[in-house]
Amino acid sequence: MSSGYRRGNTGPKKLKWRWKDETENRSLPQSWADNGRTESSEEDEVQLYAIECRAGLLLEWVVNTRTGKLLRGPLSEKPGIRVLYVTADGEHALVKESEARETDGSWKPPKQFTSVIAKDIEEADPVPDSSQDHYRRSVEELYDPP
Repeated sequence: MSSGYRRGNTGPKKLKWRWKDETENRSLPQSWADNGRTESSEEDEVQLYAIECRAGLLLEWVVNTRTGKLLRGPLSEKPGIRVLYVTADGEHALVKESEARETDGSWKPPKQFTSVIAKDIEEADPVPDSSQDHYRRSVEELYDPP
């Protein structure tokens, strides 16, 4: 009689991209803020401004979807950037990862980089009081928020 157990069966699998840091956080270059796209916000959304970024690698792994455990990989890699977006008042933030372009040994944002995104406030995390002033000043230095 078979118990239904198969040796080596690791459950449901899926390919997923995972982040690997290559640099520390740095202020967003002014050219990225100036040349990035701006999303218009709907009635129930807020605008978040890109203020910091870091370069890294996006690594593709086979992942157990039930446990999140990495099973095999990395199978491939591509340059990526992580960008910190914050509200103009500095009270909410979120981080977005995207593919990057590698040019002359440095990472550049994707051609369609968005420097101001619009999201429901529920998608952003509250920022500790100790960081809010820094974030607010960073938005004011890079942008001219309303």
